Amino acid sequence: MLRIPALCALFALAPLASALELKPLAVYRSGFSGGTEIVNVQASSMRVIVSNSAEGLVDILKLDPAGDLSRIARHALVEKGTGEITSAIFHPSDDLFAICVRDRDGLKNGRVEFRAAADGALLGSVEIGVWPDSLAFSPTGDFVVVANEGEGYVRDGDGFRSGEGSISLIDLRQGVASATHTLIQLPDLAGVAGTTQSEHKRLLERVIDGEEMKIPFGTSPEHIEPEYVTFSPDGAQAYVSLQENNAIAVVDVLQGKLAKVFGVGTVRHAADIEDDGAYAANGELFALREPDALSVSADGRYLLTADEGDTDPKIAKTKAGLPSGGGRTISVFAADSGELLGDTGGQLDQMAAKAGVYPDGRSPNKGSEPEGVVSFDAFGKRLAVATLERADALALIDLQQPAQPKVLQVVGAGEGAGSGDLAPEGLSHVEHEGRHFLVTGLEKSGNVALFELVE
Repeated sequence: MLRIPALCALFALAPLASALELKPLAVYRSGFSGGTEIVNVQASSMRVIVSNSAEGLVDILKLDPAGDLSRIARHALVEKGTGEITSAIFHPSDDLFAICVRDRDGLKNGRVEFRAAADGALLGSVEIGVWPDSLAFSPTGDFVVVANEGEGYVRDGDGFRSGEGSISLIDLRQGVASATHTLIQLPDLAGVAGTTQSEHKRLLERVIDGEEMKIPFGTSPEHIEPEYVTFSPDGAQAYVSLQENNAIAVVDVLQGKLAKVFGVGTVRHAADIEDDGAYAANGELFALREPDALSVSADGRYLLTADEGDTDPKIAKTKAGLPSGGGRTISVFAADSGELLGDTGGQLDQMAAKAGVYPDGRSPNKGSEPEGVVSFDAFGKRLAVATLERADALALIDLQQPAQPKVLQVVGAGEGAGSGDLAPEGLSHVEHEGRHFLVTGLEKSGNVALFELVE
């Protein structure tokens, strides 16, 4: 365990345009070389759940406000070769957590397991859709929504076949043992404004029978890939990113149905698009946003997207002038209408460069790569924090003017930030007695980093 002041020397900080600052507090080391991907904090107990997809287990940590992360339990839940834990989350108040597990057969249904936090005992299991990738509890814990990505591909004659993407809604109002499941199917997105269309000529990189292949991507349900789930503060809506489809699905939770799907469009901003050993934003990025994580502001008015990207950007180098994949931005939408209000433009990469962690080798392909995002109010301001997977860093963002979000700081997520060896992915925020903590899973290092937002 590393703690301040020794830890502070390991982090590179960008110059601040605000009195607010993300400060490193501690690093938890799992003992594994990687796989610490998804994290979630239960505010009532200050416990952190960390999934390790490679090892088939979850760790339960204690977050000590004094500046420590320590393991209090480890639960081995999925035997290697039988499936994969893709996400884990604490119930908002009860002494249990949920995981989603994808089957080893990429075309078979996955499941959600509800387990006791103390010993990992199975409390209930619900079969859901194909290849689940993310899940979330509603704020009261009455519902769980799962993004079933369905991204597994198999050969089918001269072509390929994939499971259909879908959304699972699990009703827990009668308790875990009596949970009921509704599978929400998604429509063909042909003609839906702002979404990925056939004329974009997208390609996906997928591994089939051990071989990396590039798969043509369309608009039909088998090509819809739900990625991440978040709820509105009142729990009435769930928002699900359809990353490769460049869209957001909105679920009416109480009605148990799809309310709408809206496209998130493209970005144009100055960017470094050349791998030449130095940061220089002298090119123009034209790209589909392709959002990964989502977050809703504390007042429920704004929906934020982390515009990571996934489809093959090499197609953009053709003379057709097609958009590349990944906006390299945090974008702000009106939560009720889906109207775009603003985005961070080239600020994330720019601030990463000032902090000395910009990954220039990724300049032709998604840059710093924003992956996770959380939004919250603190110290009288509306804020967000994002993980920058390829820059090995976190970004602090001021949302006081939603049409002009401002990146205040980029801070390295640990020793060696900027090398690509950390890969912060999952991100969780918790407020405790007026203090604000951020926890992130560093997928490539096997570590978990703890930060505090301070004035």
